[in-house]
Amino acid sequence: MDWTKPLSFVLALFIVSLVIRSVFQLLQTTLTGEYVTASVATLVLVGIIVLAAIGLGVKNRQWLANPESYF
Repeated sequence: MDWTKPLSFVLALFIVSLVIRSVFQLLQTTLTGEYVTASVATLVLVGIIVLAAIGLGVKNRQWLANPESYF
């Protein structure tokens, strides 16, 4: 089973490269064109919603103290 470690490493690198390219493509299409202000406002709104959802999901910071018992 020694082949699974290199395979998982390669797959992790592949996923990281996809994420980096996706973020670059998102920024490139968002910051160019005629609807730049609306696109940036939408991204900011989505970011605020995601941060609020994380804040609500913290569950009184118990997950930071012992993350294995949280799930």
